[in-house]
Amino acid sequence: MDPAIRLTATPQEFFQERVNCAKATLKVDLPNDVEFYIVNLLCSFIAAPAIGKEGGTGSDSTFFATPLAFMLRDASEAAPQDKPSKYRALGDTSLYITGFFQDYFNRKTFDIEYYINLGRTGYDQAARLMPPNRPESANRDTLSALAIDFVKVMDLLSEVSEQGRGRGAVDILNVYDRWTRSQSERLRKILADQGIDAVEVPYKIAQ
Repeated sequence: MDPAIRLTATPQEFFQERVNCAKATLKVDLPNDVEFYIVNLLCSFIAAPAIGKEGGTGSDSTFFATPLAFMLRDASEAAPQDKPSKYRALGDTSLYITGFFQDYFNRKTFDIEYYINLGRTGYDQAARLMPPNRPESANRDTLSALAIDFVKVMDLLSEVSEQGRGRGAVDILNVYDRWTRSQSERLRKILADQGIDAVEVPYKIAQ
């Protein structure tokens, strides 16, 4: 075997390939800076999913140990110079959870709309509060785009996640319930593949 042939890929190369495949499957396009951000976000969670590493996380807590409401509180109460990074951590955490842990949203205690709203808030506030004279302010437009296209990017991460573990049997009721709350184009496509035309119900059935 030619020793020059490399048999391994860097995390960036691995996730870039997965993101490219997900984009092709979902037929979506993203700005280069947003795609670059997503690949790096995935790389940052490749080891232990901790909240707070540089690039989108905040302390040594385990991934689900810090409720998003606490992260929002900490961001709102932080010193002005710390607010952008803390709001960005909120956005990153919400995005990662909604993209990679959608099975949790099959449970009634996990409301995907809540996570989406907090994720959008995190990215939007991070972009708004970045002072123009700091190096990281170059990410302002990227963070604004993530706030606007949160559901589209969430779908992309969900597709990347599915590539890694394979698709199982589709739970139509749970998929439909999640679609009504997120308006995810990916979930709508899953329903369409099952022969279901997704139409939003104007009322909720009492539990």
